[in-house]
Amino acid sequence: MRPINETAPVEVTVSCRPPPPWGQMRRHHILIAILALVAGACTDSASEPTASTSTLIVTTTSTSPPTTSVMAPPEAALRIEIWTPQHLVVHVQRAATAFEIDTAIRVEVTPIGDETALETLLADPTSGPDIFIGPHSWLSVLTAAGVVEPIVARSEVVAGAVAAVTLRGVTFGAPLALDTIVQFRNADALALAPSTIESLAEGCPSGDDTVACLLLAADSVEGHYPFIAGLGGYIFGPDEFDEWAADDVGVDTADALAGGLILQSIVDGAGLLGDGSSTAEERFIDGIAPLLWGDTASLATLQLGEANFTVEQLPTIGETPAPTPVRVTAAWVNAFSPGKEVALTFVSDYLADPSFADQIALGLGMAPVNIGFAEDPDLVSFIEGAKTGDPIPTIFQTEYAWEQLAIAFDDIRSGDDPTEALESAARAIRNPPEPEVPDEEDAEGGS
Repeated sequence: MRPINETAPVEVTVSCRPPPPWGQMRRHHILIAILALVAGACTDSASEPTASTSTLIVTTTSTSPPTTSVMAPPEAALRIEIWTPQHLVVHVQRAATAFEIDTAIRVEVTPIGDETALETLLADPTSGPDIFIGPHSWLSVLTAAGVVEPIVARSEVVAGAVAAVTLRGVTFGAPLALDTIVQFRNADALALAPSTIESLAEGCPSGDDTVACLLLAADSVEGHYPFIAGLGGYIFGPDEFDEWAADDVGVDTADALAGGLILQSIVDGAGLLGDGSSTAEERFIDGIAPLLWGDTASLATLQLGEANFTVEQLPTIGETPAPTPVRVTAAWVNAFSPGKEVALTFVSDYLADPSFADQIALGLGMAPVNIGFAEDPDLVSFIEGAKTGDPIPTIFQTEYAWEQLAIAFDDIRSGDDPTEALESAARAIRNPPEPEVPDEEDAEGGS
């Protein structure tokens, strides 16, 4: 974490000199940049400043005196608010404290639930916070409502995480944490990981065909996703503007059906377990199978179980890296915020800085988004996997599609024909039920 060395207050002379470009500023000049952006009194004139000046006393961490004079900010810019899930308050507060020390601008951290935050923002964004934290699945609805401000992603962030919060070439959120699927291997039972998913159909690499080779929770739709998308299938296709097209369903394409046949062959061959009274993680710890596909929640369970395991990317499928869905938690800046320039700086240079973002990720039980993360080798594969992963579509139809795929995967694992199972899922996804509309009596609260 960045060392914070508070120094004595520094006297800053105020004038109307334009600020330098954002990308060229050093961290110890961050105060100058923030105040310059929110100042409203400077003009485009190239003339010398007038004799009228004022003085602002602030606290800064700079070890050398500022070299640029700025206009004092309006009062609204001296305070910003961020909404965050309750369990992230401590981690977000660390970044807020560093920002306050550097700039003398207060950051109010407010705990709030995801659903409440989104509903409030959509109902009246002008009464919302300057910044809020939430899943990447909010992207479409936030941009459609015009309540989120574009932001520049940090260069350290893995591309898969950035893609999850990018629409039509514009990035709208700062990724803080990610989740995807990786392979856990029992190092004692299996010395060498399989190189391809297809090879699992031929039997377990350990040579023991009497038990299942791969463990995958029956309700883990994300874990089954590589069989749909690995050969070229998809859930929803993008439209001409790079948004998701709900009427373009790809779970019954020839490529997706071919992936379903591979899944069936694994079930028929080496076997694939994960249902029943115990979880897939518990069976893996007990040594029932040498391979497990799971997410960061699985990692936490295995670490507690003291299993001797390694973490690695999934085998290839169709001679390419197996894609997995990528989930991202991001920080968003309210487009209606009067202090959004300050908010953008706080998000980009503090909250999304690896020293703070990594702690937020671990606080969520997710993986860091930064390519260079190396404190825990168990998390490297999650970051690498996100490079070849696919962001989960950010339209509301996705949840219903996920439910239908769960039914299809359960049918395939039960021995049903994969083509019929996936075609049935596709028909259901193309014809979703109409949303329930309360009758007039219910809408009025009943009698």
